[in-house]
Amino acid sequence: MFSKRTCKIMLLALLVYLLLITFTTLSIIKSEMKPTVTAEDFIYMFTIVQPFGFFDSLSTYMSLLIFPVIVSFTSIFVKNNNELSNIIQRIGYNNFLKKAALQAFLMGVTFSVISEIYRIILINWNYAPITFTEKSFYLFQSKNSFSNNSFIQLLLFMATAAVGWGIFSVFIFACGLYVKKNAIFLISGEFIGLILLLLPTLYAMINPFLLAVANIVEIPTLVAPGLINMGSQGAPGGIMITWVACALLYAFSAWILMTLWKKKAIANELKGK
Repeated sequence: MFSKRTCKIMLLALLVYLLLITFTTLSIIKSEMKPTVTAEDFIYMFTIVQPFGFFDSLSTYMSLLIFPVIVSFTSIFVKNNNELSNIIQRIGYNNFLKKAALQAFLMGVTFSVISEIYRIILINWNYAPITFTEKSFYLFQSKNSFSNNSFIQLLLFMATAAVGWGIFSVFIFACGLYVKKNAIFLISGEFIGLILLLLPTLYAMINPFLLAVANIVEIPTLVAPGLINMGSQGAPGGIMITWVACALLYAFSAWILMTLWKKKAIANELKGK
């Protein structure tokens, strides 16, 4: 479904984001530079330069804007410019939604993996060599790591973050089905992402149950698992269980939104006949 022009726009967006990663990562490295490095320094720097990491707020906002919107814009553009009926005649609503959702997911995953590998290269060249420890004291202190083995932590974080960005991209696409203006959809990732980041903080401290809910619902749990500890507590049941619950929640929500939109679109089409 992607045209050559769309692919060029996606590539340009990725290059812009990589430039942003370069600026933010090197700025953080400069502020954290020290005479000697230890085996812990690589995983430490990798963690803090992530979106939703300790320093990287600019990258957070740009990733919320770029990742989910760019990968879904073509499908939303088709829907908003009265070209959907032609597609339905050829492939139907179900195939349209399946293809659009799959493209959003795969591109979200791809953007994430490329950006993570690029961060690793920048850290390796400019701060600390790629080293791993079986029992990382830094990870042990963080409460919300997948493992105290820094190699396993790196692999699991990259995998879950990539899948999380893919799911979030599909979720933004599902929300975009209800947005009739292309210009509004362009800022939807930023807007929805910030709501999902800030809203849980309003009710998290009311009682332990709502704190657990906030840990599952907040967007960092999906795309940057373990980096934000709601209430300075560990994730309920462990970070992997919390991430799986969060991923299922957003995936199911996206499915519900797409199903309801399809039913409404079919009903409107029948009324038009």
